[in-house]
Amino acid sequence: MNDFELEMAASNVPVNPIYLLYTAIMDVVNGSEATVWWHLEPAGYYFKFTRPEPQLYRLVISFATDHQQAPTFIYGIKGSAADIILPFCRAIKKLASFKHDEHDWPKLEKKQLVRLTDLISALKNVA
Repeated sequence: MNDFELEMAASNVPVNPIYLLYTAIMDVVNGSEATVWWHLEPAGYYFKFTRPEPQLYRLVISFATDHQQAPTFIYGIKGSAADIILPFCRAIKKLASFKHDEHDWPKLEKKQLVRLTDLISALKNVA
């Protein structure tokens, strides 16, 4: 996003963060704030999504060396759905298109991918 890039080797233990990202996107689009924990065993990144205004989204990324520690701010951005939400939607869909071992990264269900596709279409029409 803009000049910020974050590369990490996330784990799907204890919870699949791709599923958490999917549910966070659905929640924030519906007006609830949501946080995704990208666990790095034991450290983790936290992506907090909020919607401070009807057409405005905010993403705050923070980091903690373990899940018991208060996270430290890394990066924050505000923008439209096209700026904040759509890039994550497209990334989830792209990941779902790759062949990989289900044991390593469980895939979203087909109905969830359909819902994500519908959301992308709806948000593109608003943007």
